[in-house]
Amino acid sequence: MKMRFLSVLIAGTMAAGLLAGCGSSSSASTSSAASSSAAASVVTDTSEASGGTASSGTSSVGDVTGALDGVSLVLGTSGTYAPFSYFADDGTTLEGFDIDMLNALQKILGFTIANDKIQDMDYGPLGTSLGQGQLDVGAAALCATDERKKSMNFSETYYDAGIIVCVAKDNDTIKSVDDLASGKYKVAVQTGCAAYEYAAANLPESCLQSYDSQSLAYKAVEDGQADATIYDKPGTAYAIKTGQINLKIVGDEFYKGQAPYAIAFSFNICKKYPDIVSDFNAAIEQLKADGTIDELSQKWCN
Repeated sequence: MKMRFLSVLIAGTMAAGLLAGCGSSSSASTSSAASSSAAASVVTDTSEASGGTASSGTSSVGDVTGALDGVSLVLGTSGTYAPFSYFADDGTTLEGFDIDMLNALQKILGFTIANDKIQDMDYGPLGTSLGQGQLDVGAAALCATDERKKSMNFSETYYDAGIIVCVAKDNDTIKSVDDLASGKYKVAVQTGCAAYEYAAANLPESCLQSYDSQSLAYKAVEDGQADATIYDKPGTAYAIKTGQINLKIVGDEFYKGQAPYAIAFSFNICKKYPDIVSDFNAAIEQLKADGTIDELSQKWCN
C-alpha cells in the first residue's frame, strides 16, 4: 500500500499535470498552466465552436430534487489522486472525496450512472474524453482553468485546495510559511506544481531544492536533506493520516484560490440538457448548506 500510494501520488500530480489542482504542465488536450485568476465558472463564449449551448452556471434557487430523473450520465474520474479519487486496497473499488460527493449528488438529482460504473482513466484521456463528449461528467479534483474552459464546462467550486508546510516530527523551529521566508531553511519543492509556483515567487531562491516528484520532496525532509516541504493540503494530510509519510503539518493553509476544484461537463451533455450545470450547482449548494461538503472535507482531507 505504501508503494502504491507513492506511485499514485506521482501519477496524480505529474502525469500530464492535466486536471489535478496542483498540476501545471501541458497535456494532450490542454496546454496551459493553472491560472491564478481561473475560477470555477462555466464557459459562456465557446458554445458556437463546440456545437453546444453553454449553461449560465447560475445555481437554481428552487428545489432540484429529482431534476435529472431518468437521465443517464457517463461519469468519469481518475483513480490516481488520493484522497479525491483513488482505488481502495482491493484494487478495484473507487473511493475518495469525489466518489462520495458524486453519490450524494446522485441522490439529490436522481440521474443514473451509465453501465452502473464510474469510468476511471488517467488524467490525459479523462480530459480528452470530456472534450470529445465520450464522457458526460468528470470529477477528479479537476482544476477549472481558463484553458480547460475552452473544451468543457465547469460547475462552481466545491473545494479550494491550499498549500501547507510539512516538516519532520521533531522539528519545533518552523511554525509556518512565514519562517521559510527568512531563507534560513532548506525547502524541498516539486517542480511544475502550485507549491513550486508559490515558492519561486515568495521564497528565497537560495533555499529551494527542486525535485521531480513530491514523494522525493517528502523523503528529503524525512532524511534530513531539507528542513521543510510545501505541498497541497489534501494530499499531504492523507499521506500523513494513512502513514505513508512520517512528517507533520505546521501552520495554516495558504495560497488558496489557485486550485479551484469543480465538476466538468462535456459541451455535448450541456447541449442536450441546457440546465444540467445549474442543476448540479444548486445541488452542490445544497451539499454545502446541509454540511455534507464539510463532512467530506473532514473525512478525506484532514
